[in-house]
Amino acid sequence: LHKAEDLFVLNHSHDLTRILYVSSALPEELENYAGKKINISRVGEEFLFYEAEPTELLEYLSLLRDFMQDHAYEHHKHRYGLRVHKIAAVMSCGKNFAIWKTAGRRIPWQTPDAPNNIIHIRLATGSAVEQMNAHPFSKLHTALTHNGETTNYEALRQRVEQFNLSPLASTDTEVASLKFHLVADEWEYPDWALFESFSPTTGDDLKLVDPEIRAQLEQVQRVEFASSPDGPYQYLCLRHNPYRKATERVDLKDPADLRPNISALWCDANKSESRFVSIIASEEHAVRKMLELLDREKIIDGAEADQTFVNSGMISRCYFDDTCQINKFELIDRYGKPVQLENSGEHYSVRRKILSQAIDESGYQGWDENYQRFFSENLKKLSFVEFRGLLENRVNAAASDLEFSRILELLSWLNDYLKTLDPGTKALSSLLDIVKLNIDRLLDRAGEEIFTNYFRIDQNAAYSFDRSPENGDSLVIDASGFLQEGTDPGLSLASFLSFAYNHGWRNFIIYRASGHRLISTAVMGSGDTDDVQMDVYGAVGEYFGAFMKGGVIRLHGNAQNFCCMCMHHGELYVFGHAGKVCGYASKGGKVFIMGNVVDRCWTNSVNDSRCQDLEVMILGSPNKYAGESLMGGRFFFAGLHFDQKGRLWLNQRPCLGSKMFGGASRAEFVFFDPEDRLIHAQYNHGKLIPFTDEQWQIFDKKIRETFSLSNIQLIKQGGAEFLELNGKEIEYCKENFKLIVPRGGLKGYESH
Repeated sequence: LHKAEDLFVLNHSHDLTRILYVSSALPEELENYAGKKINISRVGEEFLFYEAEPTELLEYLSLLRDFMQDHAYEHHKHRYGLRVHKIAAVMSCGKNFAIWKTAGRRIPWQTPDAPNNIIHIRLATGSAVEQMNAHPFSKLHTALTHNGETTNYEALRQRVEQFNLSPLASTDTEVASLKFHLVADEWEYPDWALFESFSPTTGDDLKLVDPEIRAQLEQVQRVEFASSPDGPYQYLCLRHNPYRKATERVDLKDPADLRPNISALWCDANKSESRFVSIIASEEHAVRKMLELLDREKIIDGAEADQTFVNSGMISRCYFDDTCQINKFELIDRYGKPVQLENSGEHYSVRRKILSQAIDESGYQGWDENYQRFFSENLKKLSFVEFRGLLENRVNAAASDLEFSRILELLSWLNDYLKTLDPGTKALSSLLDIVKLNIDRLLDRAGEEIFTNYFRIDQNAAYSFDRSPENGDSLVIDASGFLQEGTDPGLSLASFLSFAYNHGWRNFIIYRASGHRLISTAVMGSGDTDDVQMDVYGAVGEYFGAFMKGGVIRLHGNAQNFCCMCMHHGELYVFGHAGKVCGYASKGGKVFIMGNVVDRCWTNSVNDSRCQDLEVMILGSPNKYAGESLMGGRFFFAGLHFDQKGRLWLNQRPCLGSKMFGGASRAEFVFFDPEDRLIHAQYNHGKLIPFTDEQWQIFDKKIRETFSLSNIQLIKQGGAEFLELNGKEIEYCKENFKLIVPRGGLKGYESH
């Protein structure tokens, strides 16, 4: 009965919006239906309702309703025209569910009291700027927003019109929202079937799925494949079930992973009230800004996520009680399986809590003389206040260039390697938040006169900047006021880097980066930049290290899409994850990434003999289409990650996707695979070959360097070496590594 009532409300609301806002019954059709002439003024093919008397208007509206009920639009389109004079539209009709659509930029922050409020100001870019085309699109207890394109609009439209649900807007997004309503609300597909109806698992990817559900996925595809969206898209959906008291965000992504996304989780279940935040965005700096706001509003403690990752489809589901308070939450992957959340520990807000006095260091004399050993042994026992106090004491006490550089080195080590240490009951994210805040505080001090080897500048002084360095000085740049991109050196960070380089600067420290693009030596001129050193802190934007022609760049955080794209030579170190299309069209260079890389890494790259060898060391795993059309280079993928307690674990697989080496002619991929998780379906275009002595000697050196850069120690025991991971010791030996090369046979590529 609930379902019948809901569908009646939805269909009635849909029909009302159709006849009162989108379409107008043609005057002749309406008069024929009424059996009489309608005495209301008309212009063209439409009655002017606003000129009617109240009794005439009531009769007219009743007639419209009856006409619509007897002549469903989907089967009688020839009886309708496009309504020019709008009357009214139903924006949302669900229980405890509301959306707001506007053709402008005004957002109604005073939202209704409900467990769900979805707000999105984006307008459709491929259709008329009109209120009905604005996101989100709501259908009873679902709502959908969209980033990208749906290229098979007609296939989706035909599918939903089979069930008398024609689109009310003129944008591709609404047909997707109608299909989402059908499978997620009206038909209530299981979670895995919901994902499969939108983003089908095909080809080699099916072989990576558990065999017991493979047949189920194919059955859904037989029904839904033809109307599954095509093109580059990311749907952010909301589904609400008032009867089960559940509400959820559903992340739907195209199966080819063409659209960027980053997901972030923050979870604290250590007090009487559990708190949970799930965020998805296109780039990390948006996540960072959101967490800062939530921390400021005392909703969470700390502005750092517990986990950041890329998801190919996920449900963030919350359950609420009669007072609309959330009392339970869970994550579901695209195959309907629960995602296990690690207990991150107790959180701490460094911005809201003030230290009343400096910490007493009498029990920690000389701790900073060997800070790596000190924190490795004592981090677990230190309280948040003690950890914070030790760092703040050093930042506040810095009084010389030597002390400044030593403290920055200490803070940078913590920033990069906290994830490898055991924090005890404390959340690693909150410790990292403390470290990042102290890095900002220290670099803010670079403008003080006592530090002669550092010169600090922000955007306010960019236009008047005319200083040249002396004796290898470092230029410290506060990026927060600069635009993310542009050509004006007084406004754009990348342009200012070029301006500073032309003034002779070669050592750069950039902090408070927030989505700034093309932070690279590439902007510094047309020649080689081998004498440049750059350290970057914050959440950078796309094209980090792209087009490098020399120098050393260290990123103390995650990179986004197109990292080290078109790299010629130089050294790039990323102490975090990297995004999509990493290393595209590179010709050489040395790259280290202390995390995963997303799809299409090093596509169309070549090991050009005219420049530095292309050598890549990845602590984590690649994803789909790795090494597509690759023509050279040596790559190592460890397939490892650290958990919330600093312990080392194997990823689900050494490579997280399929279609490796498609169209590739030459390269060497080495995977650490002690449990034989890499399967042939992932490298159909490649082949597994044994190491020669020379190859193993080369890769042994690169593997050891990767572990060293990741703060991973090899344990020597009985003449052998071991790695401690997955809670056990695994021997470091050639037999636990796999060498994959392109299968070859492509005519014209034999010499590469």
